[in-house]
Amino acid sequence: MESQNFKAPHVPFRMLLNVLDDLRRSSIKSTNSPEQKQMLGLTVRQGSAISQVKLLMDEQPEGVALKTLAKYLQMTVPATSLLVEAMVSKGFFERNTNPNDRRAVCIRLSPKGLDLFYQVYSHFHDAIDDLSKVLTPEEVETLATIAQKMHDQHYGKQS
Repeated sequence: MESQNFKAPHVPFRMLLNVLDDLRRSSIKSTNSPEQKQMLGLTVRQGSAISQVKLLMDEQPEGVALKTLAKYLQMTVPATSLLVEAMVSKGFFERNTNPNDRRAVCIRLSPKGLDLFYQVYSHFHDAIDDLSKVLTPEEVETLATIAQKMHDQHYGKQS
């Protein structure tokens, strides 16, 4: 493979983002099911919130604080609160008391929300798995290290 010299760091990131966006869109379109209809009935922000809550629940199984979710969605806390209320009423989120701070709440995906996430995003994950076959195990490890560093830097975690 010919080595490509990327002078500006945004170029490879834009390329990767374009690929991921295309895979996400095609995976949603390829799901011809009631789950797809549910997903297509949600706003982009609500669909993003489902994904974000799922990712955050992987790190925080008890649930996600409203302030944390707002930060990850790049929304204000009041706007996030309204979004959460809509998702609770649609049955995709559950809201429970935060075990560490009884004045706060933790947001989790409901069983319906988890089912929707797995149904719709399984196609996306399969496409990523297929695409990643062009990478060596060492390249996958390097990509994982880079992604973790960038995630931690962007979201304020210190290594």
